Amino acid sequence: MRDYFESLSETVEPDVFTPWQQVNVEVYAFTDLGIKVAINDEYTGLVYGNQVYDGYREGQKLKAYIKLVREDGKIDVSFQPPHSQHVASTADKIMAHLKASGGKSDFCNKSHPEDIEYEFQVSKKIFKQALGKLYKQKRILVKDHGIELVK
Repeated sequence: MRDYFESLSETVEPDVFTPWQQVNVEVYAFTDLGIKVAINDEYTGLVYGNQVYDGYREGQKLKAYIKLVREDGKIDVSFQPPHSQHVASTADKIMAHLKASGGKSDFCNKSHPEDIEYEFQVSKKIFKQALGKLYKQKRILVKDHGIELVK
């Protein structure tokens, strides 16, 4: 199995992938920088540790996104979709959370980043953007100590 991962190309030509192209990946190593993945059984890429909001294991196969092909040909990968999709899917998670908790939640703009990451698997920045989207759509009310579904 190790030979398989060693045979993957560590660099790619700039035009092989487009930014935010969806790809198939397999987690194969954990490093100080983040998680190394095999991309489409052909290339290696890296998901930086500060962009990982869930637990992953070696051998796990999933969909991911090409974030950037760097000038040196190395590939930065993201487990999260492009920004607009990510905000929209987070808004859906917030709505599901609210419905499951009777229409009210203690989560808000002032919640701790770690609590947000644990509950929604996103950064506080994306969470706040999703709250803003839901508020502008008049689907939620933002209170001092939480959020509520609009009735």
